[in-house]
Amino acid sequence: MLILMNKLNLTYLIFIMNLFFLLMNSSSTYIQWLSMEFSTIILISMINIKSMNKIISILYFMISSISSLITIMIISFNFTQLFIFKNPDINLMLMMSMFMKIGVFPFCFWMIFIYNKSSWSQIFIISTFMKFIPIYFFSSIIHLSPIMIMFLFLNNLFISLYTNLNFSIKKLFGCSSIFNSLLFILMIYSNKNLFMLFMIIYFTSFLNLILILKFYNIKNLNFNNISPNSYYLLISMLFIYASFPLFMTFMMKWEFIYTLNINFSNNLIFLLMLSSMLMLWNYFILFKFMFLKFKFNKMSKIDITNMSKISLSSMTIYSLMFMLFNLI
Repeated sequence: MLILMNKLNLTYLIFIMNLFFLLMNSSSTYIQWLSMEFSTIILISMINIKSMNKIISILYFMISSISSLITIMIISFNFTQLFIFKNPDINLMLMMSMFMKIGVFPFCFWMIFIYNKSSWSQIFIISTFMKFIPIYFFSSIIHLSPIMIMFLFLNNLFISLYTNLNFSIKKLFGCSSIFNSLLFILMIYSNKNLFMLFMIIYFTSFLNLILILKFYNIKNLNFNNISPNSYYLLISMLFIYASFPLFMTFMMKWEFIYTLNINFSNNLIFLLMLSSMLMLWNYFILFKFMFLKFKFNKMSKIDITNMSKISLSSMTIYSLMFMLFNLI
């Protein structure tokens, strides 16, 4: 049965990747929309199969269907005004439809509710495929407007503050996924190659993180059953996912901020950096729980000499990375 499920999941993923490539290479808006909807149906099926809790798939299907119907109706009835005259009202409606589908403020609460009820496999699907595909589709029909930029920055500021209320690890990942929506949306408008690269890095780092959390069945901030080696690996994966300096994700974000500095005002850049620091603070809260709840008595005795060598090597590598990054 397990082998059959793995083969079924692999088949689903192959279909989704093919639909994503079709969406990227097609010039027809209707074919792109169909590719997005077929991939959404497949992903919802995967979520439904992987869980006994059907509320997640039903809720996601309902909200995604409403967003998709609004989108196709706007495209069909106002095709000329959308692509030729660039009507701002139609653009605003499509923007709200996209925000509803990917769970961006002010439609973020249903997405956070889903994260709290989901398994780690479902969280991975929602945070990757169900985010990348709609963003890529809507970027081809929505024009980047000042209102959209304002909503995206407000989304990040609100989410960075809201994460700390009733803190949980699944809520943290849900809010982080919503927070990163700004990066993906603005990145695809400014530089699609950078978007694809960041998407691959985000996908691989989040996959490794989810595999550890799923393997040890970590829930409700309980890290007692994790082994010491996996504990340090988990911290490293969290550093990468949270874009701590000077990991690869941080370098990508820094390069993106440098690109934004050319086209956006300093006030918006400051707001983005402020919200990013607030989001990092939420990860420090997670690290506090990890340090307090992890059973250090399970660890072997640490040799002070070896520990000093490791610390010195880490500082040297970190300094070299910092110098290299500034030279680039």
